[in-house]
Amino acid sequence: MKIGIKNSIPRLRLKKPYLIGFCLVFLCSLLMGIGIKSCMQRKYKVNEYVLEKISKQFEPVITDVYLKLQPEKQLNTKLIYSVYITEFDTGKDVKVETAERLTRCFYDKNNKFEIIPKEDADSIFDSVEKEFNIELKKGKRQEMLLLAEDLPPGYIDSTYILKKGLVSINGDKTNIGLANFAYNALSCKSGYIYGAVGQKATLDFLYKQQNKFKNNDRAELNKENIDFIFKNYGGRPSFDCCGLIKAYSWFDEETGEIQPNRKNAIKDCTADGLYNLAEVKGNISDMPDIPGLAVHKSGHIGVYVGGGEVIEAQGNKYGVLKTKLAGRGWEHYLKVPTLKYINSGTFKLGCKEVTLLEEKIVNKNEF
Repeated sequence: MKIGIKNSIPRLRLKKPYLIGFCLVFLCSLLMGIGIKSCMQRKYKVNEYVLEKISKQFEPVITDVYLKLQPEKQLNTKLIYSVYITEFDTGKDVKVETAERLTRCFYDKNNKFEIIPKEDADSIFDSVEKEFNIELKKGKRQEMLLLAEDLPPGYIDSTYILKKGLVSINGDKTNIGLANFAYNALSCKSGYIYGAVGQKATLDFLYKQQNKFKNNDRAELNKENIDFIFKNYGGRPSFDCCGLIKAYSWFDEETGEIQPNRKNAIKDCTADGLYNLAEVKGNISDMPDIPGLAVHKSGHIGVYVGGGEVIEAQGNKYGVLKTKLAGRGWEHYLKVPTLKYINSGTFKLGCKEVTLLEEKIVNKNEF
């Protein structure tokens, strides 16, 4: 019996520390989970604050700059908001003078008075120091850069930007108008959201689309993708692939509204449906160099802008972007129904001047 009692003592001593250790690990995990959740909640609050208050008040200033930018150029608005909320935010309304002065630190002008966004962060911080007579040390700069990564790009008045360079003939939408609309959507840093036809990428809209297409695997609107879209495209227009083309057809250039019941607008359809509606179409290997054609493969469509390039709403992780025609697996081309295809003339197309003869591009010049 004595041996049994002696042998039982170390067993009890081993079990007790093990139990304590297990409890400590569980408690740490629980606290860590609560901490992560709390951090995520704080991040969401900061992001929504930046989008719905700060970026809305910066919107007129940012829009004015975007109207003067060359197509495809982007202003680092995420860093603008990061600097503002770190150094200047008092919780009150943004002063227009402060917004203008801060935004000016993010671009230069060339000898043609064109706005050229700054890409070097230290150059931007140096300009902010000089403009506001403050000091931004290395640690502070790094904090601002890290914060900017998680912020949405914010609102711009996309109505005015989407109108740039649209060409109509006797009120009819044209292929040149479609190509420029695609360029404008690219300039807006537009996102991709399944079922979108130009709506702003907000959390409310994302959750609405998530619920609407909850049984559609192609939408891919899980929490991770919603977070990614909001962080990278929050406040900007959003389209899906066919939505980019439909949005141009439905776009009222006077009011800026996108309405499917607009006169002579194309039907609400999918990428494959639009291909089936087209009267003029063919194999991609036979495609002429006509800007404003659509290119198609099963389940996807894009806008050909000439010179072997396509603008497409590619997916959640890509948004609206410009790609090469070759290597993307395009199978067909088509003339978009209801559009008038221009035979000849010289037109501004993105940052190029394009001359058409018998519908085809015969030359183009960079501006």
